[in-house]
Amino acid sequence: MKVNLRSVDLNLLTIFNAIMLTGKLSSAAEQLGMTQPAVSNALARLRLTFDDELFMRSRNGMIPTPRANELLEPIRHALSLIENTLDSRADFDPDISSRTFRMAIGDFGETVLLPALLAELSTYRGDLRIRSYPELESVSFELLKQGQLDFYFDFKRPKDERLNACRHTRDELVVIARKNHPRLRNTLTKKEFLDAEHIVLNQRHSGPSLLENILREDSPIPRKAVVEINQYAAVPGLVGSSDCIATVPKRMAEHYAQREAIQILPLPFRVKQSTTYMIWHRGMEKDLGHRWLKDVMLKLAGTE
Repeated sequence: MKVNLRSVDLNLLTIFNAIMLTGKLSSAAEQLGMTQPAVSNALARLRLTFDDELFMRSRNGMIPTPRANELLEPIRHALSLIENTLDSRADFDPDISSRTFRMAIGDFGETVLLPALLAELSTYRGDLRIRSYPELESVSFELLKQGQLDFYFDFKRPKDERLNACRHTRDELVVIARKNHPRLRNTLTKKEFLDAEHIVLNQRHSGPSLLENILREDSPIPRKAVVEINQYAAVPGLVGSSDCIATVPKRMAEHYAQREAIQILPLPFRVKQSTTYMIWHRGMEKDLGHRWLKDVMLKLAGTE
């Protein structure tokens, strides 16, 4: 049954968060400037609201139930949004924040971008977290339009007036093949490209993939597609174990080449560079945590 927000004291959520952070009612009370009986009473109300014990007493303090662990991330996110909304002058401090950022970056982003982002976040003392969503699924885009995601990455600018965007990265396309390919060594002619068997990305739910859009634009480049896949992550293994080739962004190719026995070849056709856009809901623009993450993302991309 859905909880009626009118019947919920939102102050209870700050008490829930304090108990989760400290693990003790006495410590939570001290942190909040309340008496321990008041915190105990609030916990009783929380249990009624969520129809769950939420915390179990033990020698080591209050142990959260599975339901409490499930509630922690969305409650902290909601409290952070409320705090930033009520005090637009307050700075976002990554050294004390426990925020979870939500982004639809897909498997390309998880492979190339996420490691660099995690390394950056690890330099701060706060409990910063990332939740990744698949950018190919329409549900992720709907979450973005509802202001439920911090960022969504795509290869075209959005047309929805509720959304804003900026260029995140620009990259050239290259071809990858296994290092001991019987016919390809360092260079690739147009004829070799057209004669080769290709691994290509499958159609998206909303139309052709980035690569297909670029390779079909103006002068379509025909290819013998013997395998169609749904995610970038499958490309290096398939290329490395066959005589097939694949066309991918250069940054991705360089990432793969450090781990797989593949060679990078220039694309023997003139095509435009691939551009990735970072997209967000305009309603998030006053959220200082969101603005901080945007600056981090642009710094990592070199487009700050």
